Amino acid sequence: MEIASAHGRVRGSTFDVSADGLGLKGVVPQVGASLLAEFPLPGIGLPLELAGQVVWSDASGSRAGLLFEDVDPGLREILASYVSGRLAS
Repeated sequence: MEIASAHGRVRGSTFDVSADGLGLKGVVPQVGASLLAEFPLPGIGLPLELAGQVVWSDASGSRAGLLFEDVDPGLREILASYVSGRLAS
């Protein structure tokens, strides 16, 4: 995945993807930072691009949680379908 912030673009990885947000691993911005996350979702031809805010990070600074903001309802349904296993990977 790629994340873009006011400081540029960096690559990282995800965990715990949900319809509301995702976990970030790797280079983690500070809590409160606004980000644009771009990541592939199996079963979807194009990468998803979602804006969000970092809402937590661990003590080591290697993991954080991104809460999506202003997600289109159709896209939220696609994410929910993927998470629940209804969207084939």
